[in-house]
Amino acid sequence: MQKLIWLVPLLILIGIVLVATLGLKNTDEIARIQRSLQNTGEVMLRVDQLHIDILNAESGQRGYLISQRESDLEPYKIALQKFEHSLQQAQTIQSESPPQQKRLERYIQHAQIKFESLSASVALARNNEQLEPHRMLDDVRSTGLDLRAMYATIMSEEMEIRNLLMARLTQARETAQDNLVWFTVLSIAVSALFLLFLLKHLHSIRRAKEQLERYNEQLEDKVKERTQALELYADELTRSNRELEDFAFIASHDLQEPLRKIRAFSDRIKANYESLLDDRGKDYLSRMDNAATRMSVLITDLLALSRVTTKGKEFEDVALNPLINTVLDDLEIAISDAQACIQVDPLPTIEGDPSQLHQLFLNLLSNAMKFRREGVPPQITITMSQTTAPNKLLEDIECDWLEIDVTDNGIGFAAEYSEKIFTPFQRLHNRTTYAGTGIGLAVCRRIVERHGGQISAHSIEGQGTTFRILLPDLASTLTLKDTANEQFTDQTH
Repeated sequence: MQKLIWLVPLLILIGIVLVATLGLKNTDEIARIQRSLQNTGEVMLRVDQLHIDILNAESGQRGYLISQRESDLEPYKIALQKFEHSLQQAQTIQSESPPQQKRLERYIQHAQIKFESLSASVALARNNEQLEPHRMLDDVRSTGLDLRAMYATIMSEEMEIRNLLMARLTQARETAQDNLVWFTVLSIAVSALFLLFLLKHLHSIRRAKEQLERYNEQLEDKVKERTQALELYADELTRSNRELEDFAFIASHDLQEPLRKIRAFSDRIKANYESLLDDRGKDYLSRMDNAATRMSVLITDLLALSRVTTKGKEFEDVALNPLINTVLDDLEIAISDAQACIQVDPLPTIEGDPSQLHQLFLNLLSNAMKFRREGVPPQITITMSQTTAPNKLLEDIECDWLEIDVTDNGIGFAAEYSEKIFTPFQRLHNRTTYAGTGIGLAVCRRIVERHGGQISAHSIEGQGTTFRILLPDLASTLTLKDTANEQFTDQTH
């Protein structure tokens, strides 16, 4: 049905083109007929003028032959003067009919002979006065009979040609009128169809606008519902954060207090009653003390992880090279024991939380020295380069992005664990081989994300690891400000 709807205006357009083409052809036909009519009139005019000149010359010649007076030759002389011009014009005409054109050529030839005959008779009459005028008139009259018949035939045929051309012209004009009527009808039909489609299009636009308005209203209702849901979720999240802070407080006070008592009584037993215990009792006491110490460290690490986002400091300008020098000072003994070589490129000043950035590099450098290959001194480099925003959504934010790589030559790990290592409590080795709680890298990711950046690990097992950190130089443009004023507690793992 839709195709049929579009077929109607297409057929009408084809009809208009066809009628217009026929109209152009009809116009050319009318122009050709008019030129032929004009040419026919020109032929009749030139032949008639030539014939008139001949008649005038004959009249003057007769009068002179009869009266022998020179004054009677005046019409002859005037006709003789016009004859050359009339003859030249007659020779340029071209009839629409080839047979008629042959008649014209014969008539022109006979007209020349006629004038030569008239001229000869006048000259003879002037030179020989004894000639009989009536005889000479009969001779001249006999030479003009064919010429008059030819003239009548030419004029009759040319009139017939003219009548045929007039009939064709009339028919062409009638066809032009018919074409004009059809063109007008088809144009009106196209205009009506265009108006119909325009009204239909406007109706569709109005209907689409109304539907869009309905969709907008529905969307606004959904946005309001989602906004209310988000507000409820935000309230729930705020409440959860308060509960997390309460848990951190309990973990730092209430849970630590029993552990401190356990460790205190363990120390007293060692001091006062160790000599009374056998080897098994001493082993039990040592295991209890170690377990209490690990529990204390674990609780402290959980507290540190929770405080990354809830207890961070206000961002300020941080010069990274002096900050890393402070980290190296804190790790001086560990660096000496591991015989590590650490090279640090020139680093810029960025916005950030000094204590958390200190913790970030402290954890990464500690891990680089901890997970070293046996008998191979750690080679650690910290390099920096400019880079682009890690996400297209961040490209419009006016800040520069830094790529900081911390690379070591340690034991490395399989590529499949590149994300798992940032999960809390995830360890790739047992506790007896490498100490720790598995919280350190999770803390590093929290710190980097709080600064609006990203951290990833790239490693080859047995060759080393590179931790790549992407950070903006203006972290305040990408993160929310913290409202808490409690300082972040640095812990070494």
